[in-house]
Amino acid sequence: MIVNVALIAALVAVALLGYFLSRRQETMAGEAREAQQLTQAAQQVKYRAADFNGWQTAYALDIVRALPGATDDSSPSRAAFLDAAAKFENELATLDALAAPPEIKRTVDAIEGAFDEFMAVDQEAVQLYRAGGAANTRAASDLVVNREVEIYVQIADGCEVAADLSAATADADFARLEAVGVVTRRYIVVLCLFAVVLAVVGVTLAEARQRAVAERADHAQRLASLGQLAGGIAHDFNNVLSIILNYTDFVTERVPEDAREDLARIRTAAERAAGLTAQLLIFIRQDAVHPEVLDINAAIAEAHAILARTIGENIDLVMDPSPVPLKICVDAGQVQQILVNLAVNARDAMPGGGTLVIAAAAVDIQGKRKDLRPAIKPGRYVELRVSDTGTGMSPETVSRIFEPFFTTKAKGHGTGLGLATVYGIIAATGGSINVSSKLGSGTTFRIYFPVAEEFFDQGSVVPPGLESPRGRGESILIVEDEPVLAASIARILATGGYQVRSVSCGSEAIDAHARDGCDLLVTDVVMPEMSGPSLAAVLHRADPRLPVLYISGYSVGFERLLEPGAHLLPKPFSADQLLAAVSGTLAEVHAKAGKAPGP
Repeated sequence: MIVNVALIAALVAVALLGYFLSRRQETMAGEAREAQQLTQAAQQVKYRAADFNGWQTAYALDIVRALPGATDDSSPSRAAFLDAAAKFENELATLDALAAPPEIKRTVDAIEGAFDEFMAVDQEAVQLYRAGGAANTRAASDLVVNREVEIYVQIADGCEVAADLSAATADADFARLEAVGVVTRRYIVVLCLFAVVLAVVGVTLAEARQRAVAERADHAQRLASLGQLAGGIAHDFNNVLSIILNYTDFVTERVPEDAREDLARIRTAAERAAGLTAQLLIFIRQDAVHPEVLDINAAIAEAHAILARTIGENIDLVMDPSPVPLKICVDAGQVQQILVNLAVNARDAMPGGGTLVIAAAAVDIQGKRKDLRPAIKPGRYVELRVSDTGTGMSPETVSRIFEPFFTTKAKGHGTGLGLATVYGIIAATGGSINVSSKLGSGTTFRIYFPVAEEFFDQGSVVPPGLESPRGRGESILIVEDEPVLAASIARILATGGYQVRSVSCGSEAIDAHARDGCDLLVTDVVMPEMSGPSLAAVLHRADPRLPVLYISGYSVGFERLLEPGAHLLPKPFSADQLLAAVSGTLAEVHAKAGKAPGP
């Protein structure tokens, strides 16, 4: 009787403990999410403060130089300053509206007070400047270069403190969430003294859940860190590859015929390295998605070039493209991500070898099909089929394969994110996916993309065998902080019929443009001190019609720095690609202006 009472008491205690700890974990997880949002908002305020300061500096310089109309709301510098101030104020209001500890609230209040004082001082400077007179102009200049700078330092310091405090709050919340696991284990050990069997079960379940949460959080953190690291390495590596490819072409033009075969091997190796870098970046894409109309057959051919080197010699890779072009509208990198994920899973399902088939065809879907996830409307679709002769899956496994973190692989050999990512990409394009599998008989994935009717824009592509477009003496200003790469770009463009000047930073470019101007600006996107878009914004104040061609080794995330419709040439690039991009940019600008190209 006593044992039964003890067991019942232990069961009730375990149930109550599990309930309260689960509620506590949910509460703490919610607090952690709120702390994460607070950290993101504080970082955004910090970023807006820097942007606000940059435009205040440009606006202040106009006042110091006593430019007519410098304080008019319609002047370019003041308009940009007021816009940046409004954005900063909006982000600050967003941060202030979030739940936050008292010290962060006090810091935000101090930032708001400093910002209000800053705008009041600025209004005083505007009134003095508009009043006219040398004394008033000097007084206005003194306010914007002294008092406003002092107040901005307070704003910037406050933003830094708010960001640090928010990050510390998030870290503390996550630490407390992890500490719940320790408490859980201690209570369960105590309960084991009264009911060993019940306690062991409780420990097993609780620890399994905690390990899963910790592993997911750790894996997500490592993926984010890997993405940042890979993006930075890819930028520098693409610069190096551009140098190798271009200088290999330079040397090829001068060496005897018997040495060109070795140089061709060097170029092939560099191109392969560029391809591997591009594939690495596919897996760290987040918001850098650019849908485009492409031929599914071209995507299959590109996947074949990648998978033939990685899928394994014991697997027969069969490509069955459509006999006619089939156009879909999707990000090209995401198509490769889908194919690589499915191919890797197929390889793992065929440890002893087998056949992997990737095929494409046009199909008509009629009525509502229950085997498609998600459901799609009837109509014409492009079917991308990936089939293997592997071990197959049970119906229970098929029903769960698109769940995040679900995996049938051994611990340490699968994240459970691959097929979840595939499903998310397909759903975002308006498509659907069907899975058919049977244990011992292989698996087939059928992916359906809506048909795109648009045609390719081939305006910037140089057909094989044709000479690259040449310049007509146009003046080009190159801004690239990698000296050797800048020299190769200048050499290609000079040989291509352009007048070239090269500088290494934004300030030098501003001076060079002020002296001689140019017909086209070719600039790296990310550079020390001043980014390419910031440089273009400064030069457009003096020359609004100046065309800009951006070059960048970053393939992820940095497109949002550019204005809509901007011309971007990814690194590494060949001489033909560079000349085609320059010619296309100039041609587009001349077409809009209604004149023929040329100096």
